[in-house]
Amino acid sequence: PGGSFDQNMTFAQALTEAVKAAPNALLVASLPQSRIEVGGDGGQEALTILQNTFARLEFNWRPATQDESYEIVRRRLFEPIQDPTVFADRDAVIRAFTDLYRKNPNEFPQKACETAYDKRMEAAYPIHPELFDRLYEDWSSMEEFQRTRGVLRLMAMVIHTLWSRNDTSLLILPGMVSIDDPEVQSELTRYLAPPWAVIIETNVDGPNSIPTQIDNEISRFGQFWATRRVARSIYLGSAPVDDQSGRGLNVGNIRLGCTQPGENI
Repeated sequence: PGGSFDQNMTFAQALTEAVKAAPNALLVASLPQSRIEVGGDGGQEALTILQNTFARLEFNWRPATQDESYEIVRRRLFEPIQDPTVFADRDAVIRAFTDLYRKNPNEFPQKACETAYDKRMEAAYPIHPELFDRLYEDWSSMEEFQRTRGVLRLMAMVIHTLWSRNDTSLLILPGMVSIDDPEVQSELTRYLAPPWAVIIETNVDGPNSIPTQIDNEISRFGQFWATRRVARSIYLGSAPVDDQSGRGLNVGNIRLGCTQPGENI
């Protein structure tokens, strides 16, 4: 109904030529990178032709850097800070975290002790950069996980759950992600094989999980949900990426994903 394959490709070429001839026209094209989004052999052939068509005239818009992506996501999910007292609160929170890291350099990754990490925390606030790092460095390596839409959709659910539960954490760390919430859990397993839902319910989070049992049995853990925080951090740092099985997460990053100022590391 939309014409033949060749007619569509000819139209794309004619469109680029027409825009080139028009002084005040701009043509923006976003072409898929994932094989899943391409859609089979026909989609791949169309992508190849379109890439060649646009390559003759294109100006590539550089994608956002990883740190810029953090701020883009934050701006999409939170209203901007305007109250001066809230700026002061934000700065106090960031200072408390950076003081924690610099006073305990052997407990956390080296990056957390560097001055540049302060700026990353400011750009990502109230989301901790470690959570973004795990999503962008680990989960986005999975072909099915989309770097922008996937992160936005997941974080929107996480924020909604924490808000509805009146969570008072200083930042949204990996250990604060409510994986026990059905919608959050569904988002984290939609890219994985079915057994992962059972693994989460048993070993990561939920009313019948082992971490919950340990927190309930040992009060000094339970008051901070310490076992659940660790399990959540490990899960978010253990995306099942091809060719990286068993890579795991080091202890410093687990602490970075769990610990808040004022708590016993």
